[in-house]
Amino acid sequence: MTRRRKIQIGSVAAALVLLLTGTAIGGWWTANRYRTDLEYSYRRSLSDLGDYVSSLETTLTKAVYANTSTQQNGVAARLMRDSSGAKAALSALPLKGDEFDNMSKFLAQVGDFSTSLSAKISAGQKISTDEYEQIQSLGGYATKLRQGLSQVEDELSAGDLKIGETESLVKGLRASQPVFSDKLESVAKDFEDYPQLIYDGPFSDHIGQQKPKLIEGKAEVPQGNAQVLAAKFLNVDQSKLTHTTDNEGGLPAYNFLYGDIRVSITKAGGVPVRLMNPRDIGTDNLNYEASLKKAKEFLDSRGYTGMKESYYFMHDGKCTINFAYAIEGTVYYPDLIKVSVAMDNGEIVEVDATGYVMNHTNRAVPKVALTMAEAQKNVSPYLTVKEGRLAIIPTPGYNEVTTYEFLCESKDEKKEQVLVYIDANEGFERDILILLFSDNGVLTQ
Repeated sequence: MTRRRKIQIGSVAAALVLLLTGTAIGGWWTANRYRTDLEYSYRRSLSDLGDYVSSLETTLTKAVYANTSTQQNGVAARLMRDSSGAKAALSALPLKGDEFDNMSKFLAQVGDFSTSLSAKISAGQKISTDEYEQIQSLGGYATKLRQGLSQVEDELSAGDLKIGETESLVKGLRASQPVFSDKLESVAKDFEDYPQLIYDGPFSDHIGQQKPKLIEGKAEVPQGNAQVLAAKFLNVDQSKLTHTTDNEGGLPAYNFLYGDIRVSITKAGGVPVRLMNPRDIGTDNLNYEASLKKAKEFLDSRGYTGMKESYYFMHDGKCTINFAYAIEGTVYYPDLIKVSVAMDNGEIVEVDATGYVMNHTNRAVPKVALTMAEAQKNVSPYLTVKEGRLAIIPTPGYNEVTTYEFLCESKDEKKEQVLVYIDANEGFERDILILLFSDNGVLTQ
């Protein structure tokens, strides 16, 4: 090998070493910057969480002493704001595991509970003794959480908690994950005995404990009998059905397949609760009126009588119609059945009777303290009432309230169609819905 050749090889090798060294340094610099940014993000989220929880603690203390509706509503608004901020900060931290569930639940329930109290205060009602005790209990847990977070922040600032290395899913880099997550696990242990909180809100602990009213107390149906009921619901031979994995939880049900069609029958009472036919749907041949007729015929033939259509939506070849139970001039919106009709041939391809099974019972004539004329006085002067009726509507906590439902039209140039629900006993507005009309259906917002 010539001297010149050796020099060329040496130069290439040196260049390669320099290139690899530069790449390694660049990778280290990028990973180090990523770790720094991630550490800052975690520290910021931890600091925000501490601030929001500290504010929650103070506001919960004030809530016990607030005695006028104006101050109580202000307190509820601050609790909602701080709860939302705390949940966002907590979700930004690298915390995994069931041990954090109760901590997250606490933050969610504080905001939800305050929303419930605000609605009650706005209706002119008083906070009960039990609710004051719940506020005090929440305040105690806020104190525990604030103290724990403060200790974690102090140790992190003092350098007692280090930053460790873990594999990251982001571009194969090694991202930094703070060891303070282990420290927060010990803080979360203070919430292991966090009690159930019952109130009128979607995060209340009573939600998961609801019993289906339609089948409450009814005996369990054997699987074979349920298969016969499923075949009758589908109007097919029961020998053509196969039993598949059952549903458990709050509404246990047997599941059966007829080809690709799935039908669910409640284990208690043997009531059809769901149907799903995933077949491809062809070109539309039916309009809404024809689809509605098919849906009504199906419900009547299956024993779901007294159902009144409300909103509908047409999409992907299906017309989905909401039906609510109605009797003696009163509509019961919690008793809901959704029916989807294939618009190519009118076949029923989806049924969801969960709302009906969970809420329907022998309905007595609702008691009211106000006449319709008295309730109508509380409708906005910017609306013209076109018609009204009694309506039972669900609250955020899945309870029920008796209202007058007024179909109104706005007096401005938009001529919006608006539904206003006035409490039939207290006289205040329970809800306001704007009707949205389109070529695809009628929905609310």
